[in-house]
Amino acid sequence: MKLQLSRRLWVISQVMRQLWFVAAIYCVAGIATALLGILLNRYIPEDIGDTIGVDSVGSLLSIIASSMLTVLIFSLNTVVQASSSAASSATPRAVGTLLEDRTAQSALSTFLGSFIFSLVGLIALNTKLYGTGGRLVLFIATIAIIVLIIGTLLRWINYLGRLGKVSRTIEQVEDQAVTSMRNYRAEPFLGGTEFDGDMPGVLQLIEPPESGYLRFVDMATLDAVSRKLNADIYVLERPGAFVAPGRHIAGIRLTQDDGVVDEDVVAEAARAFTIGHERSYTQDPLYGVTVMSQVALRALSPAVNDPGTAIDVVTHLVRILEAGEKPDGDSEPRYPRIHMPTITAEEFFDAAFTAMARDGAGMAEVVIHLLHACRALGHTDIPGFSEMSKKFSTLTVDRARETLRFQSDIERVERAASRSNIASPVSFRQNNPEQ
Repeated sequence: MKLQLSRRLWVISQVMRQLWFVAAIYCVAGIATALLGILLNRYIPEDIGDTIGVDSVGSLLSIIASSMLTVLIFSLNTVVQASSSAASSATPRAVGTLLEDRTAQSALSTFLGSFIFSLVGLIALNTKLYGTGGRLVLFIATIAIIVLIIGTLLRWINYLGRLGKVSRTIEQVEDQAVTSMRNYRAEPFLGGTEFDGDMPGVLQLIEPPESGYLRFVDMATLDAVSRKLNADIYVLERPGAFVAPGRHIAGIRLTQDDGVVDEDVVAEAARAFTIGHERSYTQDPLYGVTVMSQVALRALSPAVNDPGTAIDVVTHLVRILEAGEKPDGDSEPRYPRIHMPTITAEEFFDAAFTAMARDGAGMAEVVIHLLHACRALGHTDIPGFSEMSKKFSTLTVDRARETLRFQSDIERVERAASRSNIASPVSFRQNNPEQ
């Protein structure tokens, strides 16, 4: 069974994905490596250390310092340009996945860490902190750093050709979305039980302290509060929802004898909900689907006019929506007193296809691929997908009927619709009397 993150661990995981964190780790490692020679100097015989001169180590460190600063500035400029390209050609929501890319983070961090290592080493050499043994350790560390730099440069050069491209951005978004979808399939209620939306008696409602997107729900904290009160807690908004004061995010079930829950306990329950300016992939499977759909919308816009990218996105969306396996029906929920609303099949299809079907209704090739996608999803065993596949296929055909005007496009969509078994036998021409 998947272990749910606590809020503290989730915050740590978010920090570890940031570019500055990885760079800081490499810098600390570089400083520690440079200072290691000072600590090991006493344990190395002088006759062995005499084989390495001060000038040889200093020259290598000077070369590394000057070259790594140049490479680092170039690489940072490349990442900035790639981020701008991803925001303009795909969607601004995809920039976060690019900045969290481990290859880019590793390259930038290696260059920065090597630069810091060389600076510390040069300072220690010029201040006579190294003995003969320390210079030997520094030389060995410098050779290892050079090997690391060469390997990183080769991988970075090969990676630069794809950085910022729409295809690579789509792959990065898909990776995040698939992970989020698999987590959702494993625990659709985050370890709690299903809440169908009917208010169960009297609830003491909990309001969010600020406006923003619900990014994370700490189920362990809510479970601790429910055990303390011996009461059920109903989560009214799933991660990804926009909340504001006055829009309740949860409620504590009260009995007639409970009265009102203490304000401190209510505040403790409210702290289980993390609110921010942007949505997060962690507990929000709809976010990845939405971002992917927005990439297709940008491709379908008149400024870009790239239906091929929209068609590629349709294929990726099918893989995302199919990802994951159903949980074991016999397993007991870890938080039986925490009730979470479900995400309906209609919400998944709406986030994935509605906007694309609207903006791509005038392009027969996009409509055809949407019909193929709905047919593929209709054959899965995911609850509700079969019915929603038929519904959204019919809506897609209806939009095309209102938009398409050329007979050849109409015939192509008719053939695709008949193969999908979703089109009515009514001729498109009847809906387009101008033909």
